[in-house]
Amino acid sequence: MRTTVRDVFNIAICLMDAQHEGTGATDTADTKEYRLRTPPLLNSILDRAYPASDGYPGSAGGHRPVCPKVTAMEDEIDLDGRICTGVLPYGLAALLLTEENPTLSNFFWQTFLEQLEEARQSVPGDEGSVEDTYGVLSDTLEFGRFGRW
Repeated sequence: MRTTVRDVFNIAICLMDAQHEGTGATDTADTKEYRLRTPPLLNSILDRAYPASDGYPGSAGGHRPVCPKVTAMEDEIDLDGRICTGVLPYGLAALLLTEENPTLSNFFWQTFLEQLEEARQSVPGDEGSVEDTYGVLSDTLEFGRFGRW
């Protein structure tokens, strides 16, 4: 199941503690301005988050890949779930609160950057042989079994 802009918005609103206190609803009259600003603000951070996603295709032919943009709350985001639910909501919350609460905005932005780096470092890689600096497998070197690999 793909994550939508609304899913990211819902998490961001809860992080900001702006949901309706009685029902927990995130789409209220009080959050209307946030909702209207969400797609363009989210677009401003999608390309930053794209290389940390497990679906990032890498550079091809000297052209940098660009994450598909969103225009509506029901649009799907073309990034993996870890990025969509664990990283983007912090960036969105930071951008939504920039003028209203700069201190909280800075906290959310720092968390966004930290989570983005953690996601980037945890992208699964391809398995392959480990070669040492001489271009041979460590098991084939004489006494290689005594090394700390």
